[in-house]
Amino acid sequence: MLNKNSLKARGWVGQWDDKKRVGILSDILIVFAPLLVFGVLGEWLGDDTSVGAVFINLAYLLSVGAATVVLRSRGLGWRDMGLARPGSWPKTILLGFGVAVGALLASVAVQVIIQVIPGMEIAPRDQSSYDALNGNLPLLILYLAAAWTSITFGEEMIYRAFLTNGLAALFPGKKGQWALALIGSSVIFGLAHFSWGLAGILETMALGFVFGSAYLMSGRNLWVSIIAHGLANTLGFIILFSGMV
Repeated sequence: MLNKNSLKARGWVGQWDDKKRVGILSDILIVFAPLLVFGVLGEWLGDDTSVGAVFINLAYLLSVGAATVVLRSRGLGWRDMGLARPGSWPKTILLGFGVAVGALLASVAVQVIIQVIPGMEIAPRDQSSYDALNGNLPLLILYLAAAWTSITFGEEMIYRAFLTNGLAALFPGKKGQWALALIGSSVIFGLAHFSWGLAGILETMALGFVFGSAYLMSGRNLWVSIIAHGLANTLGFIILFSGMV
């Protein structure tokens, strides 16, 4: 399992000079380039269209591939980032369920704040791209398959594992460096869902914070946030399918 000392020994967290810090930023930009190009194009085309979905899935595939190359260049792999076999699968799965509940509560809390508290009213999250999911069982099956593959693994590997550790390396020796990295990765995760509107951005920021906190507090066991994220997506798609919202 990944820990702070192993990261420091391998050169990700430590006393970085400006040149090395620029190198980390370059690595992050290289990894996020496919998401910025193909992901944004997919969102513009509409993730409810077959072409848009292909571009979005391609974006994550390319970004994960780029991250794999970057990690290998630093003598690291995804096992070091948290995809190693956990010490206890039952405990990891149980933690995943607990974090999923926390994510649901965070989502509800954001909706209450932006719609109930006076002066904070914001239009609800734009879910129009999922209208075709209502009552469409074949599409639900397709979305659930994506929820447990490209969406969950892609987002957790890129935003929670790669980005959080990369951002932490930008604040060597700083008090609260991991808190800063967690906040930074959560904000970027939220902004990546710009097509959902301001409410959607705020909600996904909160979800990113929950998943990221689980990742760090579990000793960077990425399986915990993957399970939680998959469960949260599954519940969301089932709700959209049922027409409850």
